[in-house]
Amino acid sequence: MIPARSATAAEAYRLVRSLQQRLVAGLEQLAESMGSRQRFTAVAWLRDDGTHGGGTRLESADGDLFGRASVNVSQVHYDDRPDKPLGSASAISSIIHPRHPLAPSIHLHISWTEMKTGAAYWRIMADLNPANPNPDHTARFNAALREVAPTLYDTAKAQGEHYFFIPALDRHRGVA
Repeated sequence: MIPARSATAAEAYRLVRSLQQRLVAGLEQLAESMGSRQRFTAVAWLRDDGTHGGGTRLESADGDLFGRASVNVSQVHYDDRPDKPLGSASAISSIIHPRHPLAPSIHLHISWTEMKTGAAYWRIMADLNPANPNPDHTARFNAALREVAPTLYDTAKAQGEHYFFIPALDRHRGVA
């Protein structure tokens, strides 16, 4: 895979790869502490045969703890494409669907995006999707997000409420 040329994109990619390893290690430790032998395996992919990046998904499915779980890292870039406004995007995303019906599913996404104009920004999104909503779990989830980004929380929550709204169903995806 050919990496992005930008030094900050390279640093962001190192960071999200490190986060991927930490998250998967934590999920595997959780599984082990609960008597499960469920583990994650790597699946690699390339964009345009690696010319414009790629990534690695660490996934686990049909286990006794996680029905389906993946922690994905990618970096895509268009350094050689003057027609594309995007310089690069380096990201980690995760989807965890526990096997237990009362355990909530969670999705998260953290990315560093650089435009060719020089603009760059971090984006963090997360949502909680329980099959059976629990107000205490929802409050703990929101409190954790507020702790991570106290000055941005209210604006981010409003944007998330808009982003995760499903117009055809006239409801939000998940509870937070």
